[in-house]
Amino acid sequence: MIHEIAPRVMHNEFRSQFPLATDYLFYFEGEDVLLFKNGESSTLPTFEKIAADNEGLFPLAHYLFSIDETAFFLTEKKPVALNDSFVMESVRCFRHFAEPWLGFAGATASHLWGWERVNKFCGVCGSKMDRHKKERAFTCSHCENIVYSRIAPVVIVAVNSGDKLLMARNLNNSIQKLFLVSGFVDVGESLEEAVVREVKEEMGIAIKNIRYITSQPWGFSNSLIAGFTAELEGDGTLHIQEDEIAEAAWVERKDIPEYDPSLSISSLLIEMFRKQQL
Repeated sequence: MIHEIAPRVMHNEFRSQFPLATDYLFYFEGEDVLLFKNGESSTLPTFEKIAADNEGLFPLAHYLFSIDETAFFLTEKKPVALNDSFVMESVRCFRHFAEPWLGFAGATASHLWGWERVNKFCGVCGSKMDRHKKERAFTCSHCENIVYSRIAPVVIVAVNSGDKLLMARNLNNSIQKLFLVSGFVDVGESLEEAVVREVKEEMGIAIKNIRYITSQPWGFSNSLIAGFTAELEGDGTLHIQEDEIAEAAWVERKDIPEYDPSLSISSLLIEMFRKQQL
């Protein structure tokens, strides 16, 4: 999956440091990110790539995390005087980046950027927020409000009925493939309760024998996704939630096409079912 970058290791503990020329710099505009074109593909820009006319970015960029000895920084100031080698692309490009460990770095950085851009001002008193000097957080010097980075818990479940797997596609998913039932955990719910509720709401069926499998960070939705399996309980007739689900079906194991498990937990669970590993 996208976060599995071994033998490389992410170091996401908070610290303050100055960038080196070989460190990477993120600049986002909404859902787009600045990239450096390298032949037919794109990669993340290093400080040395954008150094000309942009020396002022060094002290303005703040540290996010490191992978091995390589550090990653974020700036809110747009680099200037960039040539045609620099392009803005959707952060979705990180899903299939040429260098997967940089793709994971990009997904994680976009997660942090999404949190930072909505916390420029205090939600309590409206004053400008400051970066905490000792931990990853924003603080308000006026009312002492502290805001920490946000992570939204999500559940996803592979529901089976014998040799059939429940597969679905959300209305907001532009990829024309069937995946699995998933959804955000609500206030006051356990993960298992969220699994039961999501399947009931979206598919109109009951499930049993819920079992946790694995999890993954998913920076594209600021989430941590917990993956489960479950079995159908009772009638398997689907009554889909039409304002959320585009299509859904029970798919025979032999009819499930191959999915690439290297990116998402959804594809991993589907592949495990297809190969009778669940």
